[in-house]
Amino acid sequence: MAGTVTIRLVTFDFWSTLLADTRESTAAAHALRLDGVREALAQAGYLYDPAAVQAADGRALAALQGVWNAQRDVSPADQVRIFLEAFEPALPAMLSAAAREAVEAAYATPALTHSPVVSPGAVEAVRGLAAEGLVLGIISNTGRTPGRVLRRLLDRAGILGDFGVLSFSDEVGVRKPAAGIFEATLTRAGCPPKAAVHVGDDPVSDVAGARAAGMRALHYLPEGRAPADGADAVIRHLAEVPALLSRLA
Repeated sequence: MAGTVTIRLVTFDFWSTLLADTRESTAAAHALRLDGVREALAQAGYLYDPAAVQAADGRALAALQGVWNAQRDVSPADQVRIFLEAFEPALPAMLSAAAREAVEAAYATPALTHSPVVSPGAVEAVRGLAAEGLVLGIISNTGRTPGRVLRRLLDRAGILGDFGVLSFSDEVGVRKPAAGIFEATLTRAGCPPKAAVHVGDDPVSDVAGARAAGMRALHYLPEGRAPADGADAVIRHLAEVPALLSRLA
């Protein structure tokens, strides 16, 4: 590729970039999560009405937001522990290992049933970049759907195998925009920041985060919103990425 520095690594955000939830899928997945957790607890002999589950979910989310606001993240097992403690502080210790596994499955997997949709041009962009020999990666915050489930969604989309480095916040323990998750990805890819480009929709987590780590940033704006300050370029369609990279200096 042309330019003073050859681009070697291109990373993507997952949510609202490669794949995007709809309002309907978000609501349905949330309802399935709460119903599934309630059922798993009932199977273990712990009965809670829907209002109690909803209240515990709100308390757990507030606790998680405190962690996330500090640009940190926790494992799926720890998320479930926080959720269970929101019912009763002693509840995690009261459950058998099998019951905890059932709760975690109900908590983590609703997106497999009510799935996000693949963004227009995502498959073409990923396959085109891979065909050029670039190393591809994902740098993404995970929320309540862990990286292991996001991998399954990428596999369904037919592009999981195109990515050589996947950094999900629940696995790294760091959330964007903190530099640590970008730096961990660069280290694993063996790529200096100046030879890497990140593509994402969020002006803070993706654009500012990547730029702070020394990477270049493409701001993905499919809906015509105002571009972020500091973005190296703005794209409206992911299929634009391969051609645009060739023009980045």
